[in-house]
Amino acid sequence: MSQDRIAVEKIIKDFLRAVTSQGIKVDRAFLYGSHARGEANENSDIDLIVISSDFSKMPAWRRWEVLGKAVARIMEPVEPLAYTPEEVEGLMKREGNFIRHILTQPETIEYQL
Repeated sequence: MSQDRIAVEKIIKDFLRAVTSQGIKVDRAFLYGSHARGEANENSDIDLIVISSDFSKMPAWRRWEVLGKAVARIMEPVEPLAYTPEEVEGLMKREGNFIRHILTQPETIEYQL
C-alpha cells in the first residue's frame, strides 16, 4: 500500500471518528472519486459517502452541520455526502442516479470504524 493511500485511510478514519464523536453511528462509508481510482493529485479532495440511520432523525441542514464540524475538526480536504440507508436503498433501485453510479463502481472502497 502506498504512503498516499495510508495517509488517505488515516484521514478517513479520523473523519469518521469526528462524525461518531457527535453521536452519529456511521453504518457505512464509501470512498469514491480520484483517490478510489488511484488517480489523485495534490489538489484532489477526498470524496466520501457517509450512511447512517441517525441521519433520518435530522433535516438536511443538520446533516451538513455534522459533516462540516467533522471536516473542521480534522482540517483535511474531505467532501462528504450524507444519506440514510433507506435513501440509498431507494436510489439504488433507480437508473441513472449519482449514488447508484458511485456504489456500483468496482473502484469504490468501503470503510468502517
